[in-house]
Amino acid sequence: MIAILFVTAGCANDSSNTAGENSESSGELGSRAEVTEGDFVYRLVSEKPAYGKDEKIVLYAELEYVGKKAEVKIAHAASPFYFPMKELTRGYEIVYSMDQPRIITTLKKGEVLKELYRGSGGYSSEDAKPFVDFIKAVSEAQQKGTLPEGEYEVYGAADFEQVDEHSDERQGERIHVKSEIRFVMGK
Repeated sequence: MIAILFVTAGCANDSSNTAGENSESSGELGSRAEVTEGDFVYRLVSEKPAYGKDEKIVLYAELEYVGKKAEVKIAHAASPFYFPMKELTRGYEIVYSMDQPRIITTLKKGEVLKELYRGSGGYSSEDAKPFVDFIKAVSEAQQKGTLPEGEYEVYGAADFEQVDEHSDERQGERIHVKSEIRFVMGK
């Protein structure tokens, strides 16, 4: 069975969340969200709130260091970014998994670390045929840079820890920042 290895850590009380594209005015999620957690700003973005059938999606996450130092080092898995999502019309969760090495990345103040969504999803032999067929369609569509028709809610996150600039030892608590956006595919 495919399982997502996802470390869930508490978020500090000093985080703020700003979502875009009508999310604050209507109470619905938009196609862009920004969260500040301490000295870091996390953004989750779909370049459009709606894509045409077979149109390539542009979905990405950004992390920016905005603290007082010129640069800081962070430790994370293969990427600090996660893109699990749910297709709301069908009610199917699309898991996001990745390798879990410990990678050190240097973030320079004011420079954005950006990563494009490259695909996700998985199923087991125990899953129902309609779900398996959907995940296969997701995989096939992702090879073309798109997704099957539907409404998608992305539960994005950045998960990392700040490390000492000389020893790469953990400095402080693990940082887990998350946000949600929504977009429509094929309508």
